Amino acid sequence: MRVVVIGGGHNGLVAAATLAKAGNKVTVLERRDRFGGVADGGLLHDTETLSADVIRSLELKYHGLELLDPAPVFVPSGEGEGLLLHRDPAQAASELGEDAEAYARWRAWLAKVLPFAKGQLNNATLDVRSSAEKMPLLMAGASFRRLGKKTIHELLRVGPSCVDDYLSEWFESPLLKCALAAPALHGTWMGTRSPTSTATLLLHEAQVGKEVVGGPAALVKALLACCEKAGVELKPNAEVTKIRVESGAAKGVDCADGSTLDADLVLSCVGPRKTLLELVSPDALPISTENHIQKVRLRGTLAKVSLSLTEPIDYACRPGLKPERAFLCEDPLDMERAFDAVKHRRMPTVVPLDVRQSDGAASVLIRCATIELEGGWTDERRAELTELALAGLERYVPNIRAIATATETLTPADIAEVYGLEGGHEMHGELALDQLGPMRPAMALSRYATSIQGLFCGSAGIHPGGGVSGRPGALAGQAIQRSVS
Repeated sequence: MRVVVIGGGHNGLVAAATLAKAGNKVTVLERRDRFGGVADGGLLHDTETLSADVIRSLELKYHGLELLDPAPVFVPSGEGEGLLLHRDPAQAASELGEDAEAYARWRAWLAKVLPFAKGQLNNATLDVRSSAEKMPLLMAGASFRRLGKKTIHELLRVGPSCVDDYLSEWFESPLLKCALAAPALHGTWMGTRSPTSTATLLLHEAQVGKEVVGGPAALVKALLACCEKAGVELKPNAEVTKIRVESGAAKGVDCADGSTLDADLVLSCVGPRKTLLELVSPDALPISTENHIQKVRLRGTLAKVSLSLTEPIDYACRPGLKPERAFLCEDPLDMERAFDAVKHRRMPTVVPLDVRQSDGAASVLIRCATIELEGGWTDERRAELTELALAGLERYVPNIRAIATATETLTPADIAEVYGLEGGHEMHGELALDQLGPMRPAMALSRYATSIQGLFCGSAGIHPGGGVSGRPGALAGQAIQRSVS
């Protein structure tokens, strides 16, 4: 089969390699001059959610991919020594004091409940509309029941709750609660007091595994090597402007340079909204599908400041530690105040910072900068955001201006333009209970096939979503294989 993959982000590369290894002739078209999407250049700098199934099925270790346990996260403090948090309770115990026992019990509880969630994330979502899916539904239900009545009741109780309340039931330390709550907000439009933010915390925890040595750039390098070995044709600077649909079936694509490419199947690994509302002619799409897709929410809140360092960042509260990962926020309510700025379309004044440093550089992610900023993002507002990041660092690293130079600042509007992400949203759709599972992005599209014959979707805007995981691309590739077998 001739397959065209639109979008050379990590999901597009995973899908292309999956399909090529199954014997298909695959071409990847990428609008930029380089591949990797949000993983390229480390827009998202953590790889701890990368799917172990993807690593194994594509044999990425044979293409140079190396793995290790995720680095601990350091949360500095204006008073005291801060907190260095390991995922392993035994390693974390000496840092946690009175919370050490509770942290061990919490990790044990997660170990009991998360295997069920992982099973759902690593497989196509169940089709609740189809009678043919009764057996998988029954099996999923049986797996859920095996958790036991007490555990099920607890999940149903905490899932709708806000992450601040939930973590406060377990822990006293605000630094610990900040470290655990921060990933719950990735890709969401929520603060720590938002209902259902506990559910997105559990979603994140279900995906965490090993991380890639060398970060996202090393992952992209391994994926490109895998694609090349499998015979994938990789075409950069190839922007797709139209998916050609004839007699209700996708037949190929048209590109911005005037070229065309025929295909038996088209897999779009750009956002589902862009795919179906921009690349497909309106008369080829059922009105019901169009209505569902138009309701997908993509309110980006991510910005990034890149720093060049003359020496490693060393936090004043713990001299000599120089941690690879750090999260700068001392109270979950400060994260909620930052979200207040998002809700009211203002520039934040409290800026929690997600910092990762290595090899003379640091990536600083800001997740409270709204793309809907009143007055829009200008050069002046970009400079203001850079200053906020440096001032936030300076509170804990007094010499930061002497050792760091801001080399690039990407506002949500910049991210939208540079990476072709509608709404500046790195996951092509917010993570929320009504935009997860069979509702991501709509019930009719959650299993990767669209209403147009031969057209599939495989970006993070499809189940199970997520950051640098590769799951949507892999599952979309598998769905295509099932459709032609």
